[in-house]
Amino acid sequence: MKYAFGTPPGAVGRYSARPGAKAAQVRHGRGRARLLLAPFVLLAAAALCVAMLLARAECMAVSAECGELAQELAALADERARLTIELEGLYPIAEVEEYARGELGMVPAAG
Repeated sequence: MKYAFGTPPGAVGRYSARPGAKAAQVRHGRGRARLLLAPFVLLAAAALCVAMLLARAECMAVSAECGELAQELAALADERARLTIELEGLYPIAEVEEYARGELGMVPAAG
């Protein structure tokens, strides 16, 4: 029996590669791409988290300012009501009517 260390003729096509070798190489290449992409995805996720925290902090600050302005508005409404009452008390209606009739010559409206 004779042993040959070369490839027998016609066997090149049969023994060239495993059937799924090409698909495995493609899958392995995708794994590398995922490994290279992972840090960028993590960095983008971290940036979004920081942006969300900053937006929440600003929202809380605006909410607190809104509460302060609501209190100030209520205080100003109370002061306006007080000043309106004070203004109405400064000029009694009877004196205003007497001035209008006597000095200005006005008459009451018919109605």
